[in-house]
Amino acid sequence: MTNLAQPMPRETFAFAVHHPFPIVAETLDALVRANLPGATVVDESRAELVITTLDALDGLEITPGTRVAVLVDHADRRPVQDARNRGAVAALPLDLPADHLRAALGAVLAGRSWWPVVANVDPEGQAPASRRLDALSGQQFKVLDLMSRGRLNKQIAYDLGISEGTVKSHVSSILRKLGVERRTQAIATFITAGEAGRSPVRTTIGPVAAHLSRATHAAR
Repeated sequence: MTNLAQPMPRETFAFAVHHPFPIVAETLDALVRANLPGATVVDESRAELVITTLDALDGLEITPGTRVAVLVDHADRRPVQDARNRGAVAALPLDLPADHLRAALGAVLAGRSWWPVVANVDPEGQAPASRRLDALSGQQFKVLDLMSRGRLNKQIAYDLGISEGTVKSHVSSILRKLGVERRTQAIATFITAGEAGRSPVRTTIGPVAAHLSRATHAAR
């Protein structure tokens, strides 16, 4: 795959978006159009830019010279490096704050490369998601499950019959045990473990989709 980073014409820009969750693909489609009103969706073989996941990349018919931006759940070293090695011009973490995601996508649409800052750790030394989740208590696991369903702290408190302060304490413990700083990162760890079949968790993209929807709304 050829890595080109030259500015592209804005009036006849052709792009393609591929993601297993339609709402994510539709939201990214809307973000591209918000940045480039003249942009049109085409087959990946005719696109100037293809936005896709690493898993879907092998199955796409991408023309040499087409720029590729890879979607990743969060800024882990391994998927980001894989995207670089495969000639992508960007790795876009879906757990980025909405304004950062819009800025990253805007840089890619302007013909530049964009790479997230990844933690300076050895990925081989990290415990897999399932082992980190095993460190959670039963109540903390329930809190994280409800977080993945998009529930707010006060809603989680109502569902579990506990105080909102207790929920906040559980959330802090969850972040610490999973080794992350934000709720979205904890949710991504939860979803990733479920997709790998390692833990009885939900495999939806609800929280991420909601996050992207906020980005789309702000871009309009």
